[in-house]
Amino acid sequence: MRDENINVKIYNLNKKEIHIKKIDQLIKEMIASQIPINFDIEALKAQAIMAMTLLVRKMKIFGGVGCKEYERADICKGEKWMDEDELKKKWGDDFERNWKKVDRAFKETEGKIITINNKPIDPRYHLTCGGATENSENVDGSKILYLRRMLCDYCKNSPYYSNYVELSLEEIEKRLDIKTEKASPTKGPNIEGIIEEIIRDEQGRIRSMKIGGKKLKGAEVMKLLGLNSTRFGWKPIAFRIETKGEGHGLGLCQYGANEMAKEGKTAEEILKYYFTGVEIKTVEKPSVDSPMKGKVIVLDAGHGGDNTEDVVGVNGTREKDINLSITLKLADFLRKAGAKVYLTRETDVYVPLSQRADISNNIKPNFFLSIHQNSFGNPNISGSEIYYYRGDKEGEILANHILEQFSSMIGITSKGVKVAGFYLLREVRSSTLQVEVGFITNPEEEKKLKNEKYQTLVAREICNAFIKYYSYE
Repeated sequence: MRDENINVKIYNLNKKEIHIKKIDQLIKEMIASQIPINFDIEALKAQAIMAMTLLVRKMKIFGGVGCKEYERADICKGEKWMDEDELKKKWGDDFERNWKKVDRAFKETEGKIITINNKPIDPRYHLTCGGATENSENVDGSKILYLRRMLCDYCKNSPYYSNYVELSLEEIEKRLDIKTEKASPTKGPNIEGIIEEIIRDEQGRIRSMKIGGKKLKGAEVMKLLGLNSTRFGWKPIAFRIETKGEGHGLGLCQYGANEMAKEGKTAEEILKYYFTGVEIKTVEKPSVDSPMKGKVIVLDAGHGGDNTEDVVGVNGTREKDINLSITLKLADFLRKAGAKVYLTRETDVYVPLSQRADISNNIKPNFFLSIHQNSFGNPNISGSEIYYYRGDKEGEILANHILEQFSSMIGITSKGVKVAGFYLLREVRSSTLQVEVGFITNPEEEKKLKNEKYQTLVAREICNAFIKYYSYE
């Protein structure tokens, strides 16, 4: 896969604007920013594969979730990387040498991603695990099969393997947004391994206590520490906190990866060690001629057969027939655009709703579209409306694209995108839309809907809405 023609839409959270960067340039900058440049080339290649995996997981053109803060962008500027100009300032005279190393890591792994069940993983990483990586549920609260605890003594020579930080109680209170009790001569906290087993009399005087594992009388402590009384308390004012490792502990340990690389392990071997049960695959590049390549769509022509409850227009037009005709035309457009398309029915047959849902749930498509025509008692009502299930954000976005195409290219009045709890919207386990193309009870719209050319226009613009949804230009 050659990446140079793929653009990434990046949303800058601070400036509230989108800018575009070529994906190969972005991956190189991410490698250079996310792992020490002096590490072995195989460690850098592992980081390159993780960077590509992250982008495929996020970018709309690959079917990703996009930027959470701005739906039309692929990633947010919060992703960790430095621009090439910043790297030039950082590396100075070493830039050319370092950039060649980054370029090699990119080229030798180009297009490779980490997958599980044929889907890109969330490629978590950290600097030093300190002896073992962590299970995801202990960090994020949810169990992820590929983020399992792995013993790792590869990072024992990392400068971050053991460390400490010294903080005053005042700083701890500020950072944790807490308040601790004031110091008192008649009480003091147990401090495990230091001050324990404190016994006081009714007046608060220390009778005995254990300090550092040694049991002492209150009078002895008073004398040895030069205190004025056995009625004393304490409150720590500073802490030295010992740490082991650097980071959240999930996924790849970078210092461990570097040591494994120096021992002769390849990038793929390193990734399979830290991510349980994964495979390394080469992702297919989206094609300009086949913009829907790699996408799976299930189309459902509403109603059908004799056991049906479709609407009949004033001039006798059957909704089930219009639905099927538009659906078959849409299937052709989507297939020509590169999508893999399945249909719940291809002829005038009755298919129960439960069976339609089962068909889609077994296929697990990117989208499920059910094509319908609307009806209303007032024959003057016209236009298109689309229903999605509450919380289906991707469905809502695609629905708006469809109505925009209908309005701008065909002149159909938009009656809006609406939430509904219809059976298929509830039971299909993928993004699902019910598209009400027009009101068959309106004589003018009925006439249009019967027209083959009009049906072709409708199908074409739904396909164009899909392409727009997955577009990266």
